[in-house]
Amino acid sequence: MIFYFSGSGNSYYAARLMAENLKLSLISMAECLKQGNFEFDSVKNNMYGFVFPVYFWSMPFLVKEFIKQLQLKTNKNTYTFVVFICGGDTGNAANQFKKLLRKSNINLSAVYSIQQIDIFVPVFKIPEKEKCDKSVLKSSIEVENILKHIKTGYSGNMDTNTYKISKPATFLFQPVYNYYRRTSKFRVSDNCTSCKKCENICPLDVIKIVNNKPVWQKKKCTLCLSCLHICPVQAIDYGKVLFFFDSKDKGRYRNPYAEKGY
Repeated sequence: MIFYFSGSGNSYYAARLMAENLKLSLISMAECLKQGNFEFDSVKNNMYGFVFPVYFWSMPFLVKEFIKQLQLKTNKNTYTFVVFICGGDTGNAANQFKKLLRKSNINLSAVYSIQQIDIFVPVFKIPEKEKCDKSVLKSSIEVENILKHIKTGYSGNMDTNTYKISKPATFLFQPVYNYYRRTSKFRVSDNCTSCKKCENICPLDVIKIVNNKPVWQKKKCTLCLSCLHICPVQAIDYGKVLFFFDSKDKGRYRNPYAEKGY
């Protein structure tokens, strides 16, 4: 089985390709959290993986919450892997992930990463469609390469998107991530059509449509920005980050091969 979490659909797309190739079931971490489903048995297939994005050189809040409650039945031959989807650098996410798994007596066999465009639009602008399409194609090729290693039972760290500054970057920016998880940073324009796409896609059920506009019901979310990117009229914005970064006029993005619901 492959557990995944995805905001823009990039992680979902990679996870789906891998699940189809390895003939494994695809399981949403977000849905597991909503339903309180944390017990799984991987003894039959002797393999399970995790695919999710890296936020601020760290693990997303939602993924941490899921892993803390995860209960897996494994054996000594179980192969465990993780694939990070990152905009630039995976930071110290691998070590964070290993530590969380160890608390549940789970050993991580292999670490991989795939670089995609950065969708954190309060800071970065979404590239032109041609560049985005090339990035998706490149990621599918990287998935094929990762699959080759998984099938040989490779054990080790093949994360090519982590650098010398990774650990200090994670240490410095994880508090920043926790700070900007505050939903008070979201705002909605009069362009909103009350289509409820933001409400439906929110992985933590934070958004509810009230008086025909989305309202964030909790003080913090996982900051996946899926609500912002899925809005068909770009009525949702986020900012200001560090007092001057803002998502306005930075574009929007969703993986073209990800289903609407993922």
